[in-house]
Amino acid sequence: MRIKLGATIPTVAFGNIQPEFEIDENDMANGKGIDYVEGKIQDLWAKYGDKPLQVSSTAKRLKAFAGGEIDYDNISHTYTWNGQKYLSGSAYARQFDKPFDTVAISGAMAKKWDVDATDIQAMWKLKSEVSKGFGTAIHAALELYGRYSDIAAKLEKTTHLHDHPVIQKAVEEFYKGRKDEKAIYEALIIDHENKRAGQVDRLLVTSRKTCRIQDYKTNASIAKNIDTYWHQLSFYAAIMVANGWTVEGLDIFHWDGEWHTYQSEVKELV
Repeated sequence: MRIKLGATIPTVAFGNIQPEFEIDENDMANGKGIDYVEGKIQDLWAKYGDKPLQVSSTAKRLKAFAGGEIDYDNISHTYTWNGQKYLSGSAYARQFDKPFDTVAISGAMAKKWDVDATDIQAMWKLKSEVSKGFGTAIHAALELYGRYSDIAAKLEKTTHLHDHPVIQKAVEEFYKGRKDEKAIYEALIIDHENKRAGQVDRLLVTSRKTCRIQDYKTNASIAKNIDTYWHQLSFYAAIMVANGWTVEGLDIFHWDGEWHTYQSEVKELV
C-alpha cells in the first residue's frame, strides 16, 4: 500500500507551498520512508522557506530489559543512540519477505473483472487494518493479563482480564498451565556493539540468564510467513546472547480460534 505524507512550508506572508509525497507502507514501518520524506521537506524548506527550519526530535529515551538505554522514535519506529540508527528486528526480517506488488496485481484484477483498481486497493487496505487491529488487541490483552495479574489479585479484581468474550477466550486459553512461568512482556533489548535493538513480545525466563524468545500471531495462516518470523526471533536471540544470555529456542503461538505452538532452534544471522 502507498501512504501519502505532506507538509506546509511558509514562503511569504500568508503564502505557502504544500508538497505531497507517497511512500510504501513497508518503508514507512522501517523508517526509510520517513527519512526520505524528511530529507525532501528539509531541502524544500531550505530553498523556499521564509525562515530557517527548526527540527526537533520526537524520540524518547528508554531503559531496556537488557543492554542499557536507547532513544526510540514512535513516529518513525526507529532506534538511535548518539545519532546512529540501529537495526530493528522488523527491519532485519523484512529482507526475507516476498514482495507483493499491490499496484500491478490490483491493476490486472481490475482489467479482468472491469472494476476500479483503487477500490480493490482500498478493500485490501481495510482488510489489512482489521487484521492488524485484531492482532494488536490480542497482543495487548495477553500483556495485560501477564503483566498485571499480581496487582489484580491484590485488588481482588479481574481487571487484568479483558471483558470482550472473543479476546477473553484467547487469553484464558493461552494462560492455562502457565501460572508459574516467569515472563517479561514487550521486553526492550539492545546490542550497542552491533547496533541492534528491538522488542520481544514475550521473553520466557527459564533459569538464571537463560530464556526462550516468544511471539504471538493471529493471522489466518502463518505457513507462508513462518520462516520470516523465525529470522526475526533469531535476531532478538542474537541480542540476548550479546548480553550474556543463553537462548534455548524460539516459540510462536498462533491463535486461529485455538492456540497452536510452533518451535524452532535459533537461526544464524545473515
